[in-house]
Amino acid sequence: MNQLTKEDIVKINKECPEDQGVFTEPWGIPCHIKEPVVYLRYNTGGMTGGGCWDYCHLQDYTNEEKLPKFIALDLVLKYIKPDISYLKFKEIENSIIEVDASDGGDYYGNADYYDVYYIEISKIEEIINSS
Repeated sequence: MNQLTKEDIVKINKECPEDQGVFTEPWGIPCHIKEPVVYLRYNTGGMTGGGCWDYCHLQDYTNEEKLPKFIALDLVLKYIKPDISYLKFKEIENSIIEVDASDGGDYYGNADYYDVYYIEISKIEEIINSS
């Protein structure tokens, strides 16, 4: 198993789509987590139509797009353990991905709601090192 370097993280983040990557303390992650996490943020919907003169036009909206593929996780595993078995990959994917919900609103009532998926790098390393 390889250690993930700062240079690797820069490369991974350049290859990732928007709202994915490897970050320390990104938006939507619990404050007690201080180590780097593999991160995906997905817009699930929100409120739109608010303005400085009138709140009565606020409407809910739902993002109809499917959850994107967790490309950041694939890239991290490519750097840490390029020959990872399918079963280890599924163990990581199915057991240690944490999901949190967050929202970001503005002064006028508009808001975006997000699901945040993340995995602490140390937990990935634990699973890879376990037999």
